[in-house]
Amino acid sequence: MTNENQKQLNVPQLVLEAAERCRDHLSPTPLEYSMYLSEQIDGEVWLKLDSMQRTSSFKFRGALNKILSLTEEELEQGVVTASTGNYALAIAEAVRIRNHRATIYVAENLDPSRLELLRAHGLDLVIFGEGAWDAEKEARRVAEEEGRIYVSPYNDPIVVGGQGTCGYEISRQLPDLDAAFFACGGGGLLGGSAGWLKSRNPDVEAFGVSPENSPVMYESMRTGEIIEMETSATLADTCAGNMDLDSITLEPCQRFAEEIVLLSETEIEASIRLLFERHRLVVEGSAALSVGGLLKRKDRLKGKKVVAVICGRNIDLEVFKRIIP
Repeated sequence: MTNENQKQLNVPQLVLEAAERCRDHLSPTPLEYSMYLSEQIDGEVWLKLDSMQRTSSFKFRGALNKILSLTEEELEQGVVTASTGNYALAIAEAVRIRNHRATIYVAENLDPSRLELLRAHGLDLVIFGEGAWDAEKEARRVAEEEGRIYVSPYNDPIVVGGQGTCGYEISRQLPDLDAAFFACGGGGLLGGSAGWLKSRNPDVEAFGVSPENSPVMYESMRTGEIIEMETSATLADTCAGNMDLDSITLEPCQRFAEEIVLLSETEIEASIRLLFERHRLVVEGSAALSVGGLLKRKDRLKGKKVVAVICGRNIDLEVFKRIIP
């Protein structure tokens, strides 16, 4: 049930505006047919390879839309954000297009290889706090105190509209789609893309998938309000951590998603392995969530046409070698 205290976003309009604003910088990502997964549901399964998006994840969609929406004067004030890695890369590329720079707050527990990747891109990094939530709160505080522009990875209608361009592309590539699976952390990808798909066809079923170790959106949807809770380390680290308590993403996720499916670390690892063994795809933990969720709900997908969004490929080499020995 939708939280009545949250204003409903006009998601289809936001997505249309994003598609128009970003069209010169966004190339549609491809679909790949999965024979193995299609056999599992006696239907048709396609992988939406947003891992092939610029900066190697779907996050570029929302970052680009937000940065392109800012005036030159706003950019001159300075852009600040917080990230576990993918959004930082996306913001860096988006501000580069506008000939500016951004300051990125990251947590002390950020994977060393991801930190090295960020530094290699010449980002202005500030390391703060033990976890992603600490870094995010500090980034917001600094931006407010210094009069700079804080760019949220999810809690912004323009970012949600940008992430929804993934659903916009899917609706054009698979107009007769029955169901779609999306990784879900802050809910921008799920809310934006599911909102667009259901505006085209209300019968499409949309599922979010989150790690059991960080079920923040799952618990927030269950209780009807965003909650702050203890979370644990997860392979799906870019979908981990708490959210702003006033986040606009809860409402569209409640309105458009059938449910949030939770995966154990064992299930996430198995999905990473499956994508490599069956498709030779190298993906991060969050990108494997959609496939794991699909397999967990395969009994209700019999004979249907389904898409699983593979949302990123920025995985640490040592982690990947452990999973794929």
